[in-house]
Amino acid sequence: MTFSGMFAIGLSGVNAYATSLETVSNNIANSQTTGFKRAQTDFSTLVSGEKPDGGIEAGGVKASARILASEQGAISRTNSSTDLAIAGDGFFVVSKDANTSAATSEMLFTRSGGFSLQANGDLMNEAGFLLRGASVGADGAAALGGIESLQTISIDPNQTLAAATENMILAGRLNQDAPIGASLTQQFSLFDANGVSRDLAVTFTKTGALTWAANAVFADTFGATAANGNVVFNSAGQFDAAASSFPSALTNGSQNVAINFSGLTQATGASTITNAQTDGAAPGELTGVEVSENGRVTALFSNGLRRDVFQVALANFINPEGLEDGPASTFLASPLAGNIQIDVPQTGRAGAIESSALEISTVDIGLEFTTLIETQRAYSANTRIITAADDMWRTLTQTAS
Repeated sequence: MTFSGMFAIGLSGVNAYATSLETVSNNIANSQTTGFKRAQTDFSTLVSGEKPDGGIEAGGVKASARILASEQGAISRTNSSTDLAIAGDGFFVVSKDANTSAATSEMLFTRSGGFSLQANGDLMNEAGFLLRGASVGADGAAALGGIESLQTISIDPNQTLAAATENMILAGRLNQDAPIGASLTQQFSLFDANGVSRDLAVTFTKTGALTWAANAVFADTFGATAANGNVVFNSAGQFDAAASSFPSALTNGSQNVAINFSGLTQATGASTITNAQTDGAAPGELTGVEVSENGRVTALFSNGLRRDVFQVALANFINPEGLEDGPASTFLASPLAGNIQIDVPQTGRAGAIESSALEISTVDIGLEFTTLIETQRAYSANTRIITAADDMWRTLTQTAS
């Protein structure tokens, strides 16, 4: 081996272990970074050529850092429903701004799921990247295709949600000893599809030993009857649906409201209503969001109603460790990583989403410091190769002179 070869080998070792030191340092610096994936340095032998006798001429060493993107980090619980962790395979698809096109080259992939709801309704993580997914239609279906189908998940902060009344339930006791003509009135509030309330009064008037006339009137129709008929009880005081003639539903605008009087009885004692219920709700304001294990983003409203609005998508790759390193714990697609597969969480190769949770860094501090010590020693040893080659060269030149 020539002196130049010794210098080159020593220098390659110094450069290789400098790369390793850089990798270890970056790992340690990001030991508390959400969603960070540690990297490791791989070393490979360099060959400068063949010897005349057929042997191999050593050429030193080459180092390259490889991100271990497929490693699962531990999951830590939080108090925010928009903090998301992935248990299993997959990456969140994010973009820097809402106007980013759906082109693969402009999409980023991350496991950093510390998202929060912004004033404009966007879900943004701590690095400023916007979560992307598919919108959910009124039928509950998500328009999820390839990566080009994904859009910024944005939940209108000013939206409201109401529900029309579909059911009315009444239970109670009508006094069997009441005289003919005695009556009892119960008030209800019914909602239409826009959440507009209408007052309905249902009056029961005794007309016979086991029969009461029932009359339902909307307050805004000035006494016009919405429904009427007879409520009949058997000899045991139980509601007799077959003998009763009060309709099983009434109309509130374009909405039919089912009526259930099966909880009514006739017995001794003052007439009283024990249960008067209707479903439906006035418009409620958005109060928050939650995300299910399968990635459904649900808007929550002040009236207790819920509505699925988006579907979070996860991206998978044949070779996740072939992804290129991107800014702020993100990755870029690359030919080495393979084609992108977009899946709903818990389908295909995609893992589950855990809400109110974050995936912590995969860095093992103990392992990194051990690697740091080993790398420092190897770095120093390679500098000694250069020093030794330099000493030998000086000795040779001094002898020659």
